[in-house]
Amino acid sequence: MQSTVGPIRPPSEAHSLLVRVTKNCPWNRCEFCSVFKGQRFELRSVEEVKKDILAAKRSAEDVQRWAEQTGYRLGDIARFNGIPWLQDDGVKSAFLQDSDSLIMKTEPLVEILEFLHETFPTIERACSYARGKTVFRKKPEELRRLREAGLSRLHIGLETGDDELLAYIRKGAIADEMVEAGRKAVELGFEVSEYIMPGLGGRERWEQHARSSARVLNEIDPHFIRLRTFHLTAGSPMYEKAQRGEFHMQSIEGALIEIRRLIEELDVTSELITSDYAFNYFLGEVDGKLPEDKGKLLKSVDEALTWWRSRGEPKRNPFLGDLNRSAA
Repeated sequence: MQSTVGPIRPPSEAHSLLVRVTKNCPWNRCEFCSVFKGQRFELRSVEEVKKDILAAKRSAEDVQRWAEQTGYRLGDIARFNGIPWLQDDGVKSAFLQDSDSLIMKTEPLVEILEFLHETFPTIERACSYARGKTVFRKKPEELRRLREAGLSRLHIGLETGDDELLAYIRKGAIADEMVEAGRKAVELGFEVSEYIMPGLGGRERWEQHARSSARVLNEIDPHFIRLRTFHLTAGSPMYEKAQRGEFHMQSIEGALIEIRRLIEELDVTSELITSDYAFNYFLGEVDGKLPEDKGKLLKSVDEALTWWRSRGEPKRNPFLGDLNRSAA
């Protein structure tokens, strides 16, 4: 039996064991996203998930036997066989899929987490995506129970801290709820990774997007801030808005100016990460720890601005995707 794997995970979880707890998205209304459109949300049963975990364990045991028989390193054989989550010293990290595992009732999720750690005792980090609104609604004792069961990091899609823009993209939460969710998770001992989408405000709302996002992040002070430059994907409502001329996509120069404003206004002790996402390619070396690297980060943005201005704006906006062709 092969375990069921969902379509998404954070780039930082590329070498994690993927454990599918839910299928698709319980909200599925965000206008920038096309991943789960037309798909029905499902909660998987505890028994289904346990079977997947045991299937992964059998795969790991098979690879272990091959390593012992051939004399090759365990991690090398695992990687060559498409099992990146198995290292020389066992399984080190796991990621619960799909988009919002915390929507599951607390006790079944605790049972899954405890079984996961019992099956793979070498796991050091278990992570999950979580909607800010779901974390906001969870009682502190529920979150504490999940933390004690071994859930260690939450990846939360803030996207923007601006209430007008949150409503425009139909995120289903307001900024104050995002703040409370993030702070609660941090206080209860989770590592919190908050995602921001440069360019999400288009050319008209870029400044309020940057300033409001900085304000919310300052109040949360998460462990990680990850920038995911917004790009249009066919099948998303935002793509259709851009086709109708209702949304004006940000330019590369505009995105850099926006990111500069965000960094200027951040007052956090977070790690700012941009290098783990393909659509951040225009940023150069904009990665670092705040507040100590703020000067270096701003300098890197300025260097990227100078380079792109010397080249001129590309004729085809790289963030428009297929819309470049339809507009040609």
